[in-house]
Parts: sequence; structure tokens; C-alpha cells
Amino acid sequence: MKEQNSNNIIKFQKQIHFNVGIVICFIILIYIIFHIFTYLTKDNISIYEVTQGSIATDYDYTALAIRNETVVYSDRDGYPYYYKSNNSTVGSKSIVYAIDDTGDIVNALNSNTTDTTDLSNSDLSEMENSISTFMNGYSDTDFQKIYAFKTDLTDSLTELYNTQAIDKASSDIAAAQAADTYHPYTAQEPGLLEYYTDGLEGLTVDSYSSENFDTSSITKTSLKTSEKITAGSPVYKLITSDHWNLVIQIDDELAEKLANTSALEIKFDEDNAKTWTTCSIEEKAGNKYLVLGLDDSVDRYAEYRYINIQLLIEDKTGLKIPNTAITQKKFFTIPKSYFYEGNDSDDKGVIIKGNENAGLVTPTIYYETDDYYYVDNEYLHTNDVLIKSDSKETYTVGSETATLDGVYNVNKGYAVFKIIAKIYENNDYSIVESGTDYGISLYDRIALQGDKVQENDIIN
Repeated sequence: MKEQNSNNIIKFQKQIHFNVGIVICFIILIYIIFHIFTYLTKDNISIYEVTQGSIATDYDYTALAIRNETVVYSDRDGYPYYYKSNNSTVGSKSIVYAIDDTGDIVNALNSNTTDTTDLSNSDLSEMENSISTFMNGYSDTDFQKIYAFKTDLTDSLTELYNTQAIDKASSDIAAAQAADTYHPYTAQEPGLLEYYTDGLEGLTVDSYSSENFDTSSITKTSLKTSEKITAGSPVYKLITSDHWNLVIQIDDELAEKLANTSALEIKFDEDNAKTWTTCSIEEKAGNKYLVLGLDDSVDRYAEYRYINIQLLIEDKTGLKIPNTAITQKKFFTIPKSYFYEGNDSDDKGVIIKGNENAGLVTPTIYYETDDYYYVDNEYLHTNDVLIKSDSKETYTVGSETATLDGVYNVNKGYAVFKIIAKIYENNDYSIVESGTDYGISLYDRIALQGDKVQENDIIN
């Protein structure tokens, strides 16, 4: 019985159960790994938003200042006393200094104590206005201006104190003058007063040479001293004209660039002030020089023989884009006479003569001239033959091509080539025209790495 039952047992093969969930998870895993690998290995494209901007090409130079300068010398021995502060404007009747034979009056004047309570209301008001003007125009970015202001304020106060000291000692001064021991001197001619010499006071735009540009060879000597001087010693100098010149050595490239330039804007490094100058190019002993002519600012930089300036040769404004975004694309140039507008569409199309691409196509137009449209190879191919409407004339695509500069616009998430028209460029940026047909506009988003992008690439 048992043997019979065992013979009736039917053995079934073990079934393999297909788990759909595991398969789906496996597919998702492969998908994720693929995208992670693609992300890690592909070129990462950065996005740049087009802005309005400008590029100024700055040429930095140390310029030699040439002015109409007259050095005045003492005609006697004695102790000098200076009535005017440095950088003062004086008239021909202004007393600039005096020579005291004995030194008694000078000692009395120098020892006279004064303070701001001795200043008149008008003097105080003038000082307050000067301070207020400086504070209103002050910026932390131009902190160096505070030192120049401090010097100007100190000189102004010193001159006011000197005036008060002279008023207080007027009777002693009158007695010394009567005794012929105190001798005031007025300015020989109107001008700007300076109390230093450097040996280049006689320099003119005709007499300078390459040696004059060696800044280390010049020694600046202060003339304002309380010690006894001898006859023939320099006591001050006058700058007698508002017209002055700045001269710089330049290379052949800049000389050629400025050959037809008669006016040039410059910026002074001292205070970032800008001004316009006349300019001319001269050649001496094989060296080229740029001679700048100015009719202002002589008082602001009178204490410097060498002045650091920038030549603002280019200052262009437009849409500012990084040069890394700029790339090139090759186009077919198709005569406009082969394009026409069909039916109710404004799109311009061409007819391709019978082949596998035959029929009407409307290629994307990237640029145009008076006679040609520029299209790419998305819809047209080399050796396609175009038929002119109502004519037997044909045109072979690819017979004429052109390469244009542009950037890839990614406003819609994919790359679209846009033509640019450069106005100016330097090593990092280009200024391009705005509002051009087929071009870019302000705030457009473009691919920063133009050489790594192709038309219609998806840009995330």
C-alpha cells in the first residue's frame, strides 16, 4: 500500500518567481549611476548674465612735469622769515619773505604764541567751509586725500598765525626797518609759490632728455628754513603760468596708436582726478616721447617733479561679456534672392532641388548683410541646390561660407548661437553692441565656456 502511494507522487519543477520590483530598482540604479557618471565626466558649463559695462585701457606712466618756474635768490645774508605758505598764489605786491640781519625779529615772531581763539570770524568761517567741503567729498576709497588736505590746512593755519604774529610785532618790525636791519621782499611777479628746488627748474619742452627721466638722480631740497642764509641762496620759486606739460617716454606701438591723436584724457594716481590734455609725439635721440599740454591743475601737483598718471586711451561702453564666452561658428551664406515668404508665415524659406532633402525648408537666419543671409547646416547641407523662385537660376549651398564671432544664449535652457559685434576688447572682457539684430540683449544668459558648447545643447 505504501509502495503504491509512493509511486503515485508527482514531482514538479521548482518555479522561478520573477520579482518586478527588483528589476525596476535595478534599472533605476543603472540610470542613476549613468547620470552621475555623465555629470562627473562632462564639462560643467557656467552661466553668465550679460551686463552693461565699459572697458578703459589704462597705460600707467611716470611723467616728467615741466613748468614755467623761476627761482628767487636772496641778495643778502640774514635770517629768513616767510610770510606766505607753500603753494600760495601771490601777486607782484605780495610780501613773500623778509631777511632779518640780526635774527631778533625772526626769533620774536617764531616765539609768538597763537591759537584758534585769535582767529577772526571770517578766518574761522573760511576754515570751516574748507573742512566741510572736504568731508562732503571724502571717501574711504580715496583715503590718501586726507594727507593732502592736512598739508593744505596746516599751511593755511600757519599763514594766518604768521599774519597775527606780524600784526602783534608791528611796532618792533617798523623800528627794525627804520634801523635797516629788517628787509621785507615782495614777489617779483605773480605766480604760485613753492619752497623747494630740484635742479630742473630751467627745463623746457625743447631741452629735456632721456636722463631727466631717472627719478633717482633728482634731489629735492627744501628752501623753507629758519637758519641763517647767505647772499645768493635760493629762498623760493614761482610757477608763473597755469600752462604746463607732462612728458613720458613711450614705445613705437603707442606712438603709432596715438599718431593722429591731438587730445587725450589722463588720470592722476595721486587723487584719481581726470582731465583732458593736448598731446603730440616727439622723437629725440632715437626715443619717442608723448608731450601732454595742460591748462589746469598746476597748483594741485606743483610739489611733484614726477607724477604718476594713466592714459585713458580707450573708454568704450556697451554690453560687457567675458572673452571665454566668445566662440566662432561657420555659416553658409545664401543670396537673399533665393529666399521668399510663403503662405501666411513670415518665416523666410528656400526651395531645395530634387534630392533626399528636396522641398521647402525654413532655415534659421543668424545674420544678414545687404545681399546675404547667414544660415547653418541644421536644414541645409553642402551641395544642396537651391532654386530661385520664378527663375531657372540655381545656387549650390556651401559655395560661399563665412565664420562669425558669437556667444551661446541659454535663456530657454538650450544653446542658441547669437552673433556679436565687438566694439572693444582687452585680455579678459569684450564690449559688444547692444540692440543689434540677431544679437544678444541686456540680462541675457549666456554660456561662459563658449568653446565647450554646441548648438541646441541642453544647459542646466
